[in-house]
Amino acid sequence: MARKATAQKTRAAKSAGGVPADLRARNPLITPRAAKLLHDMKEHPDAPKWNYTCGDRITREDCEAVAAFRAELFSAREPRKPGAPPLEIVRRIAAQAPHSEWLRKRIGAGVDLVRDWDALPCMTREDFSRDMGYVMPDGCDLDNMYVYDTSGTTGHVLFVPNSPRAVSSYLPLLEFAMARHGVRVKFSEEKAGCILVCAQAHTIAYASVHAVWNNSGYAKVNLKPSEWPKADSAKRYFKDFNPPVLCGDPVAFVELMRQGIPAKPKALLSTALALAPEVRKRLEKHFKCPVIDTYSLNETGLISYACPKGFHHVLPHDLHVETLGADGHAVKPGERGEIAVSGGRNPFVPLLRYRTGDWACLEYKPCACGDALPRLLDLEGRAPVLFRAADGSAVNNVDLSRVLRKYPVVQFRFEQKKDGACALQVRPIPDSPSGWTERAKRELAELFGGQPVNVRIDEQLGARAKGGKVVPYVSAYTLEK
Repeated sequence: MARKATAQKTRAAKSAGGVPADLRARNPLITPRAAKLLHDMKEHPDAPKWNYTCGDRITREDCEAVAAFRAELFSAREPRKPGAPPLEIVRRIAAQAPHSEWLRKRIGAGVDLVRDWDALPCMTREDFSRDMGYVMPDGCDLDNMYVYDTSGTTGHVLFVPNSPRAVSSYLPLLEFAMARHGVRVKFSEEKAGCILVCAQAHTIAYASVHAVWNNSGYAKVNLKPSEWPKADSAKRYFKDFNPPVLCGDPVAFVELMRQGIPAKPKALLSTALALAPEVRKRLEKHFKCPVIDTYSLNETGLISYACPKGFHHVLPHDLHVETLGADGHAVKPGERGEIAVSGGRNPFVPLLRYRTGDWACLEYKPCACGDALPRLLDLEGRAPVLFRAADGSAVNNVDLSRVLRKYPVVQFRFEQKKDGACALQVRPIPDSPSGWTERAKRELAELFGGQPVNVRIDEQLGARAKGGKVVPYVSAYTLEK
C-alpha cells in the first residue's frame, strides 16, 4: 500500500507530458516543448540571476477570449467624435456602476452617461492610492488577481490589481502596433519570443512562457553587469535566444546598444518613458528594425502607439480617451488638455475619466497612415532623464524613485549638473521623524557610486509652481550623448 501511495503522489506531482505540477499551475497551457524551452532559458550557463518566479495563468477559456479581443482590435477601427464614448464602452461602465462604491456615489440616479458625459466626475490617482477597494467592483474573484506596483512620475507607490486575461490582452495590442509597422511575428513554443530589457539598480528578473504567443519564451532581464555570471554573459544569452521582440524603455535600449549586445530583433517596443526622435533614429540605425513608441500606465494599460508617420494613435478599441481642462470638462479638439481614459478590460479597475497626469492635444482628423482612431499630438508624458554615476555609468530615474519612495517625501526635485554634482530638494510630510535625510543621502550616494548628493528641505516646494506640480528629474546629460 505504501508503494501504491508513493506512486500516486509521484503521478500527482506531474501533469500531462511530464510537466511539473507547480509549473502547470503557473502556466496551465504549457506544453512539454515549451517546458523544455523554459528550462533551457532558466538553466542556460549565461542566464542572468533570476530572483522571481511567475507565469501567465492563462486558461483555454482565457485564450479564446483574448483571440476574440484580437479580432475586434484589428477590425474595430472606426473614426470617433468628441464627446461620450462609443456605446459599447458606455454599456460596460453602466454595467459596472452598481457594483463599485466609487461609481455608485459619483453616478447618481437619473444620470444619462451619454447625455451627461462631460459633467461626470473624474477619477484620479489619489482615488486609487486612498483605497483601491473603494473602486473595485463587489464580488471580484480575488484568487484570479495580479497586483502590480507603480511609482509613476511622482515616485509614490501605487498598487494596481489586474487579471491574467486582461494582462495577456496586452500582447495583441503589441501585435497591432507592430503590424502597423509591417512587422508580423510567428511565435513558436521552441523559441524565445520576447525579452523585456531593463537597466536598473534593482528589479525582478524571471523567465516564463506566453500561452497567447504560442507558448514562446519570455524573460525579463536587467542589463546591470553584476546581474550576470560573467562579463560577456548577456551577449551570449541574447545571441543564443535571439528573440524577435524586445520591450523596454529608451534608457535600457541605449544601454543594450552601449554594451554591444548582439540582439537582432524585428521590432523594439519602447514604453514607460518618452522616446526622443533622435534616440529613436539612432536605435533604428543600430538594430536595423522599427522602434515603436508606446504610451501606457499600469492603471490603464496601453493607451497609444506611434504609427509609421510618427503620430500617437489611441490603441485599444475598448478605451475612450479625452483631454480635459482643470475644471474637468473636455477641451476643444486641438487644444492641450490632461489625458483622461475610460473603459478598458481590467475587471478590478473600472475606469471613469481617469486623469493620467499627462498632457496632449487630441486630433480626430484622418491620418495618412490609415488608422482611423484619434491621435494624441505633442504628447507630454514621462520624459526620460539620464543621470551619471561617478564612474560615468548610467543611473535610471526609476532607481531614484525606488530610493525616494521609502522616505516621507511629498514632492521632490532631483537635479544633476554637467560636472556631476547632484542636488535634491524635498518637501517632506509634516512632522516626519528626523534623521531620514542623512539615510537618504547615504543611499543616493551609493546609487551614484560615491558621488555625494546635497539634500535640502523646502517646505514650499510646489507651492510656487503652476498647478502645484514640480518636474521631479532634471539632468544636464541626454541620451544622445
